[in-house]
Amino acid sequence: MLFEFKNRYKIYYSWLAVRPALVFLILSLVFGSLFIFRLAPLSGTDEFTHFPHVYQISEGTYWEQRLPQNQFGGSLPSNINNMVNAYRNLTRISAGPQYQQTETQLNSLYNTLTQPGKTKVTAIFTSTVIYPPWAYTASLLGVMLAKMLKLPLIWYVYLGRITALLVWIGLTYLAISIIPTGKWFLVALALLPTSLTQAATISSDGMLSGLSWLLIAMVLAILARTIKPSWLKLISISLLSIYIALIKDGYFLIGLLPIVIPSKLFINQVLAKVWKLLTLAAVIIVSILFTLRTVHAVKGVVLTPTIGMYMNSHQQIDYILHHLISFGLRVLIQPLTKTFDTTYLGIVGIMTNRLIYLSILLIFSLYVGLYLGLKHTKPIAYLVEERNKVLLVFLGIFILTYGLLATAFYIGNSAVGSTFVNGFYGRYFLPMMPLLMVIPMTLNHRAIARTNHYKAAIILISIIGLTTTIFSLQ
Repeated sequence: MLFEFKNRYKIYYSWLAVRPALVFLILSLVFGSLFIFRLAPLSGTDEFTHFPHVYQISEGTYWEQRLPQNQFGGSLPSNINNMVNAYRNLTRISAGPQYQQTETQLNSLYNTLTQPGKTKVTAIFTSTVIYPPWAYTASLLGVMLAKMLKLPLIWYVYLGRITALLVWIGLTYLAISIIPTGKWFLVALALLPTSLTQAATISSDGMLSGLSWLLIAMVLAILARTIKPSWLKLISISLLSIYIALIKDGYFLIGLLPIVIPSKLFINQVLAKVWKLLTLAAVIIVSILFTLRTVHAVKGVVLTPTIGMYMNSHQQIDYILHHLISFGLRVLIQPLTKTFDTTYLGIVGIMTNRLIYLSILLIFSLYVGLYLGLKHTKPIAYLVEERNKVLLVFLGIFILTYGLLATAFYIGNSAVGSTFVNGFYGRYFLPMMPLLMVIPMTLNHRAIARTNHYKAAIILISIIGLTTTIFSLQ
């Protein structure tokens, strides 16, 4: 019996070990579905502010409206607004009998109520004013489908989550299939509890991560010469770059990554240079326009007010300009200080606005999974040849993107003159994490383990991490 079990294990494992994209597909569908229905409606990270924005877009109002007292929001049907407020209040209740009882009552109510409400009320969701309507394309499909089918209101949330998850799974599956090496690192990254819970809730984060990972995978595949730079693929890469630059401020540098593709890999080098120039110009132009629009919208607005913290964007910018060098050094050094401990945990183990922490041992194992994926990422000939230039570009994008995001959070979410950046979480690193794979990709003559046991370890760690998170939700 034991011998037969071992043989079956070897057969199944050998079959899965060479199919990382399939492993990801199976586990993401299973655990993603569990997260969708296990996680209380609108209790994902800032989901109770993203959902009203998505609903507003579904009714044809694509941008938030400016309200009195420097606030933004829009008009929502009364029952939709009541549901948002009810589940927002639920997130403020500590886990326990009261939480479970309230959640059961709300689920029962909104699983039977099908009318959004005839009267409209003004709702405030200022913090999402920086997000354009196309950032919510995936969730919007689900919400519009629920409206068409006249489903109970709770299914507006569930279907928004389902379509968001499916779009993210599709993008990530393509990225894992296309990337020439480091497939198991991408599997480990995508199956982190933080990655999957972001993808299974209503926000723009899943779209941003999926698109970024796919763009990085396509660029690396061209550099490794595993795919040819046909015009269809080049146009797809340009559109991906532009889309990434227009989803969330601060990530446009990832969209500039295709510029590193050398012209010598193209059949026509003149046309290659024209394509690179046009892509560069398009990404820069749309990024500037998007940033100007965001700055104009949030001028004088506190996106996430914090009790007892004085925030003023104008005074904060003035402070930065007068302390430019010290501020820059502070931002660069901060990841090495204790004030960033929760940020590192947040890459793998903090999810939802309820800040559910996994055990330290489990968090450590999740980092081990990422490390194993990196360790077994094989070199790419071109990247080895151009090691210094490639490291400068890839790691430069990583560091500069972090710097832009940290500066934005310092201006809009930190006390004036604060000694640390407030509100910067680990999940903001996820879209650019695959850039770290360039480090092992540039190292030649590396000793790669002959066994495939690390793949089993990554699968096991991912399953344990996701299962533990599922149980921790109560």
